[in-house]
Amino acid sequence: MHRKPVKKSLSSIPREDAHGGAGMRQVLFDKSENFVSPQFEAMTKGFLPPGASYDWHEHKNVDELFIVMEGKGVVEYADGSRFDYESGDVFYSPAGLSHRLINTDGKDSVFFFIRLKA
Repeated sequence: MHRKPVKKSLSSIPREDAHGGAGMRQVLFDKSENFVSPQFEAMTKGFLPPGASYDWHEHKNVDELFIVMEGKGVVEYADGSRFDYESGDVFYSPAGLSHRLINTDGKDSVFFFIRLKA
C-alpha cells in the first residue's frame, strides 16, 4: 500500500469520555484509518481535570506509550507499581496490565497517548 501524509487540526476533533472516569480525550488517529501502520492502534490526546481520574482499565494486546504535556499526578498499576507524573514525563504501559491515572494537581493534566499492537 502506498501511504500519503495526512494533516488534521486538533480544533476540529471532538472530545469524548475516556475510560469511565471524569477524563476526556480526542481520538487523533485510530486503526480504522487505512493509511496508518498495521501495528498502530490509536493516538489520542487526553484531558484530566483537577482531582479526576481515568478509572482502572487495560489494553489487551496493546502497548501504550504516553507523554505528560501538562499537570501532575499519579499512575498506578495492578502489579503494585506506582509513579508520580509531571509535565515532560514519558511512560510505557505493557499490554494487559491494568492501570489508572489520577490528577493530584490544581490544574488540568494533558497527555498524548500512542497505542501499538503488542
